[in-house]
Amino acid sequence: MSSWPHIRMLQSIDPRAIPTITFHGLFTALHRCPRLHTLDIPLDAVNINIDPTAKLFLHTSLQNLNLTSSSALSDAEAVARIIFKFSVLPSVDRIFPAGYELPSGVYLEVQKHLESFRASAVLGRHILT
Repeated sequence: MSSWPHIRMLQSIDPRAIPTITFHGLFTALHRCPRLHTLDIPLDAVNINIDPTAKLFLHTSLQNLNLTSSSALSDAEAVARIIFKFSVLPSVDRIFPAGYELPSGVYLEVQKHLESFRASAVLGRHILT
């Protein structure tokens, strides 16, 4: 556990792996890895178990979030909201399937939602000033 704060890249790639790590588990691990910039894991992005009343935190180091292809993304907008709206991962601007393949399908949908959220936030800041 004492080396967790120094981890910069974490990969757990097994194409046969059944995703058991949830967003809740992901955020728990991120608390322990403040320097992590690349994460490549099988994530259960179907069972979204975020507590809306939980105290959230900013993890500004994580830039690359790569999800293995065995992790089905059922709700692209919900995943994008977790990444952007909750401001948990403000430096992540896209997610990739396993192996850093080009995003397609639902991964592109997540990216479009992220771009839309960012554009709305920028527009909102200009309106308020």
